[in-house]
Amino acid sequence: MVAKARLRYYDWWRFKFACKRLIWWLAGLIAKSAANYCLSATLMITNIMTELCMVKPLKIALYVLLVCVVSAQAQVMKVVGGHNPWPPYIESDGSGLVNDILHAAFDSQGIELEIQTAPFSRMLILLEERKVDLIAALWWTERRHKTILFSQPYFHNELAVVSHQDSHADFRGAKSLRYKTVAAIRGYAYHELLESIEQVKVIDVHSLRACLEMVYKRRADFAIADVLAFTHEQKKAPELRALIAHLPVLLSWPLHIGVNRAHPQAEEIIERFNLGLAELKETGRYQQIIAKYSSEGGQQ
Repeated sequence: MVAKARLRYYDWWRFKFACKRLIWWLAGLIAKSAANYCLSATLMITNIMTELCMVKPLKIALYVLLVCVVSAQAQVMKVVGGHNPWPPYIESDGSGLVNDILHAAFDSQGIELEIQTAPFSRMLILLEERKVDLIAALWWTERRHKTILFSQPYFHNELAVVSHQDSHADFRGAKSLRYKTVAAIRGYAYHELLESIEQVKVIDVHSLRACLEMVYKRRADFAIADVLAFTHEQKKAPELRALIAHLPVLLSWPLHIGVNRAHPQAEEIIERFNLGLAELKETGRYQQIIAKYSSEGGQQ
C-alpha cells in the first residue's frame, strides 16, 4: 500500500510539472502565432505526454487541460519592468543592453515587455506596491531574497572603485575606503558592503553620472562603478577621463531580473524568462547582443 501511495504521489507530481512547462510553452506559441497552431497539434502533444504519464486519470486530465488552453482566446501577456537610467544597460528611454536581452527573452515566450525608468530607490517601492512587475536589473542579496524571486543570471557586473587620477589614491581592497567619502547610488546592493566598513561616509545620489561628477569635483574621494558603465560615461563626458578605475575590481556580481514574491504570476514570469534566456543562448542571439555592447564600450 505504501509503495502504491508513493507511486501515485510521484505520478501526480510528474503530471503537475509536465503540465506547468507545457502550458507555458503552448502559451508562447499561441501568443506568437495563434493562427498557425491548431487542435491537431495539441492532440499529438497530448498523446506523447500521456504515453509518458501511463496513468489513465492523468491522461484524461491532461487532455482536458490542453484543450481548454488552445480553445481559449489567446492573449499576449504583458509585463512592466523598471530601473533607473544606467547606460549602456538602460538608457533614459528604457533602451540598452538590458532592454535588448529582456525583450528578446520575453518575445520568444510570447510576452510583451515595457521598460520604465525612475530613480532606483523609487523602483524598489513600486515593485513592493506591485505597480511594476519586475526590476529589470538586480543583484541578489539575502535581504532581497526574502521578498523577491530572482531569475537565472543573464550578465555579470564588474564593480570597481573609481578615484580622481590626481588624488594618487592607493586602493587595496574594501578596507581602503575607511574614513573616506564614497558616492553611491541610493538603493544599490553594495550599500550592504559599505555599511560594514568602519567610518566610511556615503553620499547617496540617483545616478552613476552624479557619482562620477562628485569624484571629479573633489566632493567625494571615491565612487563605485560598473566597469562597462564607467567606460560608457567617460565616452560621453570627456572630462571624466580624469578618473581611473582601480583593479582588481571590488565586486563581481551576477545580474538578474527580480519579481515581488507576492505577485500572483511571479513564478510564471521568472520561469518563462529563464526559458527565453536559454533559447537566446542556444541560438546565439544572446552572444550577439553582448558583443554589440562590448564593442561599443571599447570604442573611445
